[in-house]
Amino acid sequence: MVRKKINLLCLILLGFMAQIIIPSDQKIDNTENLNPLQQQTDLDGDAPIVKRQLSNGMTLLVREMHNIPRVSVNIWYNVGSKDEKIGEKGVAHFIEHMIFKGTSGKGSLNLSECDINVIMNKLSGKCNAFTSFDYTGYWFNLPTQNWQQLLPIMADCMLNAAFKDDHINSEMKAVIQELKMRKDNYQLSLIEELMTTIFADHPYHYPIIGYKQDLWNIHSKDLAAFYKKHYGPQNATLLIVGDVDADEVFDLAEQYFGKIPANKEYKKEEYYFNKDIISKSVTLYRDIKQPVATLAFVIPGMSAYYDPALDLLSWILGNGKGSRLYKRLVDELKLVTSIDTDGWHLFDHSVFFVMYEPKNIDDMQAIEAVIMEELDSINTKGLQKGELSRAIKKAKSKQYSLLENMQDQAYAIGKYYLATGDENYLFNYLKEPEEALEQEILTLVKDYMRPSVTHRGALLPLPEEEKAVWLGMQQASDEDDTKFLGARKRTSPLEPPLYAKKVEAKDAGIFDFPKAESFDLANGATVLYHHNANVPKIYVSVSFKAEDHYDPQDKPGLYRFMSAMISEGTEKYPNSAALANAIESRGMSFAAFPGGVAMSMLADDFEDGLAILQELLTKATFPQEALEKIRSHMLSDVKQFWDDPSSISDLKLREVLYKDHPYSKNGVGTPESINGMTRADLVDLYKKFVTPAQATIAIVGDLEKYDIAASLAKTIGAWSGPIVEDLACPPLTPASPTQINFPLNRDQVILCFANLSVERTHPDYDKLYLFNQIFGGGVIGSMNSRLFKLREQSGLFYHIGGTLTSGSDKQPGKVLVRTQVSLDRLAEAEKAIKHTIDTCANTIEQHELVTARNAIVNSLTSGFETNANIAASFLLLDKYGFPANYFDTWGSVLAGISKEDIQAAVKKFLRADQMVTVRVGRVEAPKEKAKK
Repeated sequence: MVRKKINLLCLILLGFMAQIIIPSDQKIDNTENLNPLQQQTDLDGDAPIVKRQLSNGMTLLVREMHNIPRVSVNIWYNVGSKDEKIGEKGVAHFIEHMIFKGTSGKGSLNLSECDINVIMNKLSGKCNAFTSFDYTGYWFNLPTQNWQQLLPIMADCMLNAAFKDDHINSEMKAVIQELKMRKDNYQLSLIEELMTTIFADHPYHYPIIGYKQDLWNIHSKDLAAFYKKHYGPQNATLLIVGDVDADEVFDLAEQYFGKIPANKEYKKEEYYFNKDIISKSVTLYRDIKQPVATLAFVIPGMSAYYDPALDLLSWILGNGKGSRLYKRLVDELKLVTSIDTDGWHLFDHSVFFVMYEPKNIDDMQAIEAVIMEELDSINTKGLQKGELSRAIKKAKSKQYSLLENMQDQAYAIGKYYLATGDENYLFNYLKEPEEALEQEILTLVKDYMRPSVTHRGALLPLPEEEKAVWLGMQQASDEDDTKFLGARKRTSPLEPPLYAKKVEAKDAGIFDFPKAESFDLANGATVLYHHNANVPKIYVSVSFKAEDHYDPQDKPGLYRFMSAMISEGTEKYPNSAALANAIESRGMSFAAFPGGVAMSMLADDFEDGLAILQELLTKATFPQEALEKIRSHMLSDVKQFWDDPSSISDLKLREVLYKDHPYSKNGVGTPESINGMTRADLVDLYKKFVTPAQATIAIVGDLEKYDIAASLAKTIGAWSGPIVEDLACPPLTPASPTQINFPLNRDQVILCFANLSVERTHPDYDKLYLFNQIFGGGVIGSMNSRLFKLREQSGLFYHIGGTLTSGSDKQPGKVLVRTQVSLDRLAEAEKAIKHTIDTCANTIEQHELVTARNAIVNSLTSGFETNANIAASFLLLDKYGFPANYFDTWGSVLAGISKEDIQAAVKKFLRADQMVTVRVGRVEAPKEKAKK
């Protein structure tokens, strides 16, 4: 298992993007037969992006992909938070929230506040938006037959956004909740504070979301002025990736965007940054158990074309077990439990981070010394043998994975195009000669990663004597919000849809869902495989019968511990460094986790990958010298778990709902259980649970030149192991209404309502799954769901989710509603959510049911976009014994479910007065009852 490490990549995405989470029966049309999974993407092939420009300056980029009937439609504006003036901080991000909340004016479609929400729901689409320091973007992912209907709407939003003050008043409350949510992300807070310190005289100094004292005073005129200045066609790029025809895209873009007038006087401002030989530091104190620290280096921005070298340096220095810092700080010196390297890739100046979790705060100076030693070694001695080839293999493998996913690919294309002006930069990313790439890496280290320009950040536990002070600051902040937001009341009701009534979803064409070929191995494993030539990679997933709820009752966390130890050494590869070299030098990745293992490799390395996989599955040695290292990682994970309000709320729910059932266990473990685990415990579990008996192996990718049966016969076909006994699962009954408060010092409270639901094969499952679309947004994260409408009207929370089938498996799942809300609005939020819970089922309308069916059926093709998704789809069918044509026929099954069927099923499970309520945050712990 790859343990839960510092997710710096996630931090990067959050850090330079503030996002708004957006969050007739299905008929089969025989006029179009879509042949899936037939197009291969080759990084060494011709330039795949087609580019044109309209007369008004708007750029059009199209990347055709015909593997599934989906389209990602994106519009990028070359404006971000760095373009804001003093007094405007947060405006770019606020416009991101508001630009689709209605239009008005001469020639406008006069979209209502809810039109786009309703339209995306009708078209089975999912959308989101993001704001960076450097750019703003909006994306819409839809089934092929519906994408064209977006263009007139997007064009209207470019020209005629309304920015009504009443809408701003309600959305401001949601944005303040988002600000608090980001503030509770302490690692992100550390990075943002460090950016503020480093960039004292550059706009990167200011957080993208702005300051709440600026947000409190935003009005329509402020948004409109910024919008009119920056959001014209001369500053916009329409980017479409997916199942489209480029010529049709250009014709439609000309029709809808071509007449929008450009601002011919518009000019991008350049921003100066006073460089200095200076080292800055930030220390942030928060109520946490696991400290985190980082070193940061300012390097040239994306427009300087250093990104490939920066990514390669990251693989060499701190990404993966084969990297220098992992081998030194984790394996050899055992000073950190996790280390990661990556960069904030920004246009003007990028920042490279080395982030780590120290075992002991007192070792931070020694850890930093090792990091600087390795940088100095690269500077003075150059790269070691094999380092660059390993990094290139890993980077190329990552690029291929990126090119499997339309939305991820569109994001990368858009970002690089705006930064460099090269629409094919992504596809030429690693084409420089190795000698040139190596020289660029050495230049980065020599010129920009010197000790004298090293910046430092630390996130440390809040001293006990400061906790009361911090609590007082949080309470004062809540009082300020109540005061200022109380003056910004919304008086109008939510606007009903208008233009949406003119939009009709089209019927999907026939999609021939891929079917797995299969055979059984003599050792008891079932093999499911499928040739997919979309990218020259292969993904292998092995699913075991035993999962983490098989942990012994007195040893929670044992399965995770064992999974982490699998890759610490085998008979052929005696330690983790040797294994990492064998895996990463080929660009492979491996993960082990409770319930399975997964491996990804370039197609040419398939048989080498199977041989390594055989070693891991059959010959792991659990070296004693690695035991304490992994134990310390596990103990760090426990600290992280109890620093995370969402993890805590999930555990508290499971403890109540599943009581003495195996699903109540905490798979992360406890300090006591982890400290008590021995090598014998791990080896025994490995022999019992890592077994081919009742296992399923899914293999998906570019398999054309392989005989799968023969390849497996030479490797894991010789694997053997025992039958796994069924787990004893006592019958479950709904929990009694219970209130659980868990005190944790955070700006927001995690609020959950839950109770038991049904298992995946229950007759009511499909009825509840349909209801999910109406209630909580379901598979498309609909902004037209009942819970999202509550968010739109009230601004009570930034996001909210609701489902009646959370975790439904072979055992019953959960009814679950979850949100984050500030303490000052907690009571109001609880009342509003309970009302929605109790009234939603009775008010379902027939058109909502039709739209919900379409959303589910149209979303099924997304399960066949990537090799990993296809493998997961095959494993799902196998796990529950569903037929091979399950996805082909599910639409017909859903079409047979009536509104009355749904209401009858929902009423069995969704009642506010029967829910367990969990609150994690600045809430009072329940008082103990006095003893008689």
